[in-house]
Amino acid sequence: MHYLGIDAGASATKWALINDSGILLSGKELAMDGHIYRDSSKSRMEEVLNQIARKILGSEISGVYMGITGVTHDGSIENLLQKNFNAPSKVVSDIELAYRANFSDRPGILLYAGTGSVAFSIDEKNEIHKIGGWGYLLGDEGAGYWIGREAIRHALFLLEENIVFNSESLAGSTLNAMNASDWESVKNFVYSNERSTIAALSRVVDLAAVNGDLDALNILEKAAGHLAELVSRIDKVLVRKSLSVKFAGGISSSTQLYLLLEKYLRQRVSISTVDIAVRAAELAR
Repeated sequence: MHYLGIDAGASATKWALINDSGILLSGKELAMDGHIYRDSSKSRMEEVLNQIARKILGSEISGVYMGITGVTHDGSIENLLQKNFNAPSKVVSDIELAYRANFSDRPGILLYAGTGSVAFSIDEKNEIHKIGGWGYLLGDEGAGYWIGREAIRHALFLLEENIVFNSESLAGSTLNAMNASDWESVKNFVYSNERSTIAALSRVVDLAAVNGDLDALNILEKAAGHLAELVSRIDKVLVRKSLSVKFAGGISSSTQLYLLLEKYLRQRVSISTVDIAVRAAELAR
């Protein structure tokens, strides 16, 4: 029997095909979201699922488990999965998938920071608790988009005030990554790209911080504070302050940010090392 797991986030879609012996195939495709009432989102999902189906052609699928950002629960996503894989499926949010991948049925707190940020937990009564995850217009502080945006703002402040900076600084590195040198070129980059492209600038900030840039370290310090605040708020909701915290998402790969986060959460926090797509396939059994 073959089982397919799909982890679809705002930056990429990862998938894994397993059987009783282990992992058979895995891959990474374009990002997609669950807002398939929009023509563009539906077309993207059809494209991505079709790509996966072609790559596992010939494998009879017994079950599919998918986590996706912006999940809808009207059965439309399940219909598309049925069309492509001809198998029963379970669809949850990408955050719920990440939680179950890390904690299974145990209580804990998932602190997820990718393009956006959220703290998530499922209690003993199987009730879901979520803090944050409001999207980049209303929140998602401390996540990739927020970090990238702060780097751009930092560069713009220096440009506006005619402050000289070198190409190795955070401002110089950020502008170089955008192939920009003034407001017009910065504006063109920001408003012609997807959120994931802005979020990718978080890697520029991380590298600058590793090299000791104080402005980059200041941005990451603020990001760590915002992420720790999500945990503090979900502690209040759960009325428990000792649950372990798994730090997951693309931003968790930042060693500098994790060290700063440890200052707030200390021994409670650890970085998730789970392959979420593989765990999704295991949950499809």
